[in-house]
Amino acid sequence: MATTVSPAAAGNAIARLNYIRTGRRGAPLVVLIHAVGLDLTYWDRQIEALSQDYDVIAYDLAGHGASARPALPLTFAQSAKDLADIILAADAGPACVVGLSVGGMIAQNFALSHPGLVRALCLIDTVSTFAEAGRAAVRGRGEMVRTGGMEAILAPTLERWFTPAFTQRRPDVIYRVRKTLRAADPEIHAAMWDMIATQDVAPRLGEIDKPTLVMVGALDPTTPVAASEAIARGIAGARLEIIPDASHISTMEFPEVVNAHLAAFLGTL
Repeated sequence: MATTVSPAAAGNAIARLNYIRTGRRGAPLVVLIHAVGLDLTYWDRQIEALSQDYDVIAYDLAGHGASARPALPLTFAQSAKDLADIILAADAGPACVVGLSVGGMIAQNFALSHPGLVRALCLIDTVSTFAEAGRAAVRGRGEMVRTGGMEAILAPTLERWFTPAFTQRRPDVIYRVRKTLRAADPEIHAAMWDMIATQDVAPRLGEIDKPTLVMVGALDPTTPVAASEAIARGIAGARLEIIPDASHISTMEFPEVVNAHLAAFLGTL
């Protein structure tokens, strides 16, 4: 479905969203979408690697980082519209959309609702759907935050996101993530999990006809390898890369490996 929103109108719409733009204007546009509870600064290693050859945008999801608090409930449709506004305001699309975790879910929904704004997809540590037990578990994370605040989910989140080896090797990163999560708005965080629980685009993956790279940490317990394999099977021609020894936030545990796969993929477009 082609969008009819003008770049000027999109520029007004994204006044509520915090973003940075760097790299080479006129080069292919790459847009980076972070994981739940984080912000655009967690793409620092990817921004550094990509900005030499690409026009790069990273933005804070609504209610995250320095972006304005959105109306609730949160939906993938609104998240996709936010992304469309970012790309249209840049006036440099279509974009190579790179999404981590919920960012990858938004990217899939976006490719289905705004295909004309997508040049390619990179889906990292994400899913296209959930089994009912998984859906209930995701909703349960939202309830944990509502009843116990952000402190209630810190330990289990960090255990799912990073391997013990990385936690021991990089306590500074763990401290940074813990601090960011503690500062998150509990109501927004819970609403994000409610939105995540609605993810169910698996039956429509065959409609996506854009070059796609799927990456996943081999040890990811949150969005396991099987989920990425299912996405790669569902999108014709998709390429799957499994990152050894990585858990859920592979972009931070093994940025050099992620960046090498991403550069190789983008170089083929």
